[in-house]
Amino acid sequence: MGDLRITVEHDVRIDAVGARVHVTLRAQSSVAATAAAKKVAEVRALVESLAAVGVPDESIDVTGIQVATGSGKFLTSQEVRITLEIAATPEQLPEVLGILSARQGLAIDLLEWTYDEFEASIPATADAMRMARRKADAVADAAGLRVTGIRSASDTWSMPSPRVEMASFASDARMRVGAAPLDMGLTMSASTKLSVRLTVDFEVAANDAR
Repeated sequence: MGDLRITVEHDVRIDAVGARVHVTLRAQSSVAATAAAKKVAEVRALVESLAAVGVPDESIDVTGIQVATGSGKFLTSQEVRITLEIAATPEQLPEVLGILSARQGLAIDLLEWTYDEFEASIPATADAMRMARRKADAVADAAGLRVTGIRSASDTWSMPSPRVEMASFASDARMRVGAAPLDMGLTMSASTKLSVRLTVDFEVAANDAR
């Protein structure tokens, strides 16, 4: 007999599945190549420390290396900056932050929570479909009609940016006593809103149709 278009907007909270910690290591030296060599050694030592708590090499990315000279002569003085991104699970995060905060010359610039929005959208869209069908049945019944099928359906989903700014706390000398986990008595995790929009064209017919 005709179509009945129903649009449902459904919001759910989803939990982070991991985090990426953005860090910067800096060093300066008046001796040729000392700063660069020192920082390369520190990166290797950091990789070893993180591996000990279950963070593999492939979870650590070197995202930038900068070498600057104060006088324009490469062999006189150096300032080196190396930026890294370290991927960790929420369970690993306290130990990872403890290791990072125990190191001199390292600053934690940003904590970026990561989400599996595609997987989270599947049950959320299924819930939206159930909501759409309930609404279609009610609207059709009020009009003396009944839902007989679905002609088409489409969905979209969105979520806010997962990047979360954090104040750099690694420069606090009190946090460099050791590499103990940063145990705050709470699970280190985060959640965000996932918004699903579902549009369904239902086929409807008169209640007495056969």
